[in-house]
Amino acid sequence: MPDDPVVDATFMGIHAPAARRIVYVVDASGSMLLHLASVTERLTASLRSLHPSQSFAILFFRQDSAIAVPPVGRLMDASTANVEAALSWIVRDDHVVPAGSSDPTNALRIALSMRPDVVWLLSENITGTGRHRVAPEALLATLDRLNPADPVTDRRPARINCIQFLTEDASGTMARIASLHGDDDGFVFVERTAVAAGGDDATR
Repeated sequence: MPDDPVVDATFMGIHAPAARRIVYVVDASGSMLLHLASVTERLTASLRSLHPSQSFAILFFRQDSAIAVPPVGRLMDASTANVEAALSWIVRDDHVVPAGSSDPTNALRIALSMRPDVVWLLSENITGTGRHRVAPEALLATLDRLNPADPVTDRRPARINCIQFLTEDASGTMARIASLHGDDDGFVFVERTAVAAGGDDATR
């Protein structure tokens, strides 16, 4: 059966064929300072491809805080007006300024509280450094509590797709999240060369 375009969604080369409720969780640590515009371009393409019957929310994580694109804490219909309002909010100079190291825990907690079908998690370094570092096993344990597997079906409430951005993850944490909370098609590595070329080429 072909995919239903009403519930189809794509971001950074990862396809989600059954997604009515969508949350984007994006790294806004200092390493993203020169690349946020590139991410926003791809986010724009993904949002504009959504059907109005779908709904979405966008969260950025910086240090140990979550920056939520209004309305805070809830999904909004993917109407043209709502999509363009969200994009306009993001590009205002003082709303999302990448800085420091980042811990994604709070952003992921908020994202999963909205009961999405799919979460797209994009990060250059998901476990962070310094005082905002989170141990891989601690992050995985938190996600297991927030998005637990059904004891009978082993399915989780939300699928978490992971985009490892620019730098390879030596710990393999993002790939592990995708494997535990999604499937084999839920992880991509977007290399610097692909970003520089303006494409969505990725290594799975």
